[in-house]
Amino acid sequence: MPTKQEISEICNELRRLRINPQPCLGVVKKYWENVQGALPRVKEAISEGWCDNPTGLFINSCRSGAKGKNTVTEDVSAWFEWARKQRIVLAMSGGVVYTPDGEAVDVREMMRRFPRSGVNMQDSKISFDCLR
Repeated sequence: MPTKQEISEICNELRRLRINPQPCLGVVKKYWENVQGALPRVKEAISEGWCDNPTGLFINSCRSGAKGKNTVTEDVSAWFEWARKQRIVLAMSGGVVYTPDGEAVDVREMMRRFPRSGVNMQDSKISFDCLR
């Protein structure tokens, strides 16, 4: 179950995508495990110009578990959240993480530089299409 802070962050992200978060709240809570995959799918659809109803796409993607092409695995996501809390990175996009000093570094390289116990880079599969 997501925390109030996590729901608030998702609502802010939905607003940035010009999606009213109100009709999405029930789906976000019920299908929380799918939200992080649904957001990139909606962003891609908007940027590619094939989505006329981003709210509907987000809701359906949450329900079905559909993900965007640039969705990271749980290992990479867990590492990123840990690194963000440690203030090692600020953001991640397209297989690149951004450090507090503005440097853009490949996420695999940063995972090598800053290993987190329990995350084996050899076993982590980054499913970014742009890294293949």
